[in-house]
Amino acid sequence: MIKKSLKALARKFGLHLISDYDFQKRNMYLKVLERMLLSSKETCSSACSIIIFSKDRAMQLDALLRSMYHYSLNPPKVFVLYNSSNQLFDSAYQELISAHKHKEAHFIKEVNFNQDLKSLFLKVTTPKVLFLVDDLMFKNQVDFKRFSEVDTKLFVASLRMGNHLRFSYTLQREQKAPMFENNSEFQEMINWSYQQGELDWAYPLSVDGHLFDTQEMKVLVEELNYKAPNSFEEALQIMTPLFKKRTGVCFKESIIVNNPCNKVQVENNNIAGHISIEELNEKWLEGFRINFEEHKGLLNESAHQELGISFLKR
Repeated sequence: MIKKSLKALARKFGLHLISDYDFQKRNMYLKVLERMLLSSKETCSSACSIIIFSKDRAMQLDALLRSMYHYSLNPPKVFVLYNSSNQLFDSAYQELISAHKHKEAHFIKEVNFNQDLKSLFLKVTTPKVLFLVDDLMFKNQVDFKRFSEVDTKLFVASLRMGNHLRFSYTLQREQKAPMFENNSEFQEMINWSYQQGELDWAYPLSVDGHLFDTQEMKVLVEELNYKAPNSFEEALQIMTPLFKKRTGVCFKESIIVNNPCNKVQVENNNIAGHISIEELNEKWLEGFRINFEEHKGLLNESAHQELGISFLKR
């Protein structure tokens, strides 16, 4: 009777029970799924919050924030969890915080990423949450009130995907576009199947601009093991069987693009460009900022794409 009730509850909230999965992963999957079931609740609210991860990239973070406010209607509350590896980087962040003090952005200095992210989620009061990283930029307009109306129990909505993406930068491989369908509720958006997609089109658990249910993500934040943004995203992949069951939805043209022009993490060997974070930090402290508007309307071929950077005087 209990097992039957659990399955019925899982169906109601779009959660997915599995039978064939690696034993250790299966146990963790089922443990997390049970907590998600217990915390699931229906909501009519469309509000979301944004959590941004940043390290040693005050200038790039500034470009992300300014481009977001420039291209966004109804921008959400923003939480920035940032880390600086020395005093020069920290000084740059203090200038950035001062420059954005009039915005609805809250900055939290990282001490222990795992514990800090758990504490941060206690401050998230909206039913939905969107993750961003500091080497992203907005390039097209988005109405966040409209975007956050997407039902996160049925869909994984993405700001980074668009029907023009034919290459995976992180894997350095061509990727075939999936079969698209028009979204019946959001005429400006298209649907696809994560199960039938490949590479980036088969990757729902990204922290590069994907929208999630806050209560579900809070369970994952509390239950999984991780120590930085990259290992957090890697840990999320244990729940791939659940999230791949949901439908992907994105705008026809992607709203954001990731410019992997440098690398600040050591958790994996992801490829990146060679623009020095020290030189960018020095230019920020000298009073310059990135000209994000030069990439307006860019039809990038990959969600991650190395782009040139030009500067404006602050």
